[in-house]
Amino acid sequence: MLTQDGRTPIPLPQEKMFFTQSDVKLILDCNESEAGYPGHTEGYFESNKGTVILSNQRIIYLAEHSSDQFKNLNIPILNLKQWKLEQPWFGANYISGVVIPVPQGGLTRRSQLKMTFNEGGAIEFTTILRSLLERIGESNELPREYEPLPAYDLNPSSLDHDLPPHYSA
Repeated sequence: MLTQDGRTPIPLPQEKMFFTQSDVKLILDCNESEAGYPGHTEGYFESNKGTVILSNQRIIYLAEHSSDQFKNLNIPILNLKQWKLEQPWFGANYISGVVIPVPQGGLTRRSQLKMTFNEGGAIEFTTILRSLLERIGESNELPREYEPLPAYDLNPSSLDHDLPPHYSA
């Protein structure tokens, strides 16, 4: 969800924004079928300039110049699969991956995503994203090291009733 001006995301419950980068180009190709050959056209969306925001729950892309077909993109971070950072010899670094659609979302099938970071930031983005995914552990649960310790069960029958001697000063 965005504010009325469409330029600022409304934070979700317990959401924290970690990274923002402007001048990012986005290509979202919804034409490829899951089998890898062209299927019926779902759409091809391209935005030459926009802002990408990475939070602990989602990736948000806000197009600088929106159209009726494409205004913004919200991807739950667990729904970006097979992503990788590409560092070409010539040109800006980019991230590519597969977007898995969410129920009642705007996408109806898996789509190819490419975000080109024209002014830098791709390495920082992937570092933060990798860290977030490690913490979530792909299971959407807290890692075991963050779970509370089990409760200590004091069993009176197992106590040694020999108390230490009293000391006097």
